[in-house]
Amino acid sequence: MEKISDCNIKRNKKLLVSDIIKYYETRGYTLIDANAYGMTLKKGSRWGTLTSPNPLNWRTIVRLDVIKVERMDYDLIARYKFSSLGQFLSSKTKLYFIKEAEAFNEAMLNFKVDIDGIEQIGNEASSENTKNMFMALIMGVIIAILLIFAFKIYLPHDLSIVTNSGLTLLSIILCNYILNQQNKIEN
Repeated sequence: MEKISDCNIKRNKKLLVSDIIKYYETRGYTLIDANAYGMTLKKGSRWGTLTSPNPLNWRTIVRLDVIKVERMDYDLIARYKFSSLGQFLSSKTKLYFIKEAEAFNEAMLNFKVDIDGIEQIGNEASSENTKNMFMALIMGVIIAILLIFAFKIYLPHDLSIVTNSGLTLLSIILCNYILNQQNKIEN
C-alpha cells in the first residue's frame, strides 16, 4: 500500500535535512540512500511483514524528495510504500498507514508528533489482525469440516489428504478475507 505526504517548508536546507533524518531515526527508520535531491529510508523487514500481525514490524520504505522552490523554500514529498505481503488489511491497519504518513507533515511543520498515539494505533491494529486471524481459523476449520463431510457423503471415493488440507487452507483464507471486508463496511 502506498501513501504520499507532501508539505512546503521555509528553512535552511542543512537544518531541514538534519531535522528529517532526526525525525526518521526516532521513528526507527534507517537511511539507506541519500543524494542532493532526496533520500530513501527503511523500517522493518520482509520477515516481519510475513510473520507479524503488527504493522509496526512490517517493512516500510520511504522515498523523500526535497524540491527547491526558491531560496530557503522547499517542497517535501514523502512516498511511503508499506509492505503488507501475506496480510489482509484491517481498518485499524489502514488508519495506522494514514497516521504514519501524516505524522511526517506534522513533525516538519509544527515540530511535534504524537508517536505514542501512532504506536497505540499500530498495537490496536495488531490485536485486530490477531483477532481476525483466530476467528478466520475457527470459522475456516468448521466450514472445511462441513465441506469435507458433504463431499464424503456425495462422492463415491474419499478425498486425499492434500485435497482436504487445501480445502481447509482455502476456507481459512476466505474467512479471513470476508472478516476484513466486513470491517471495511462497518467503518
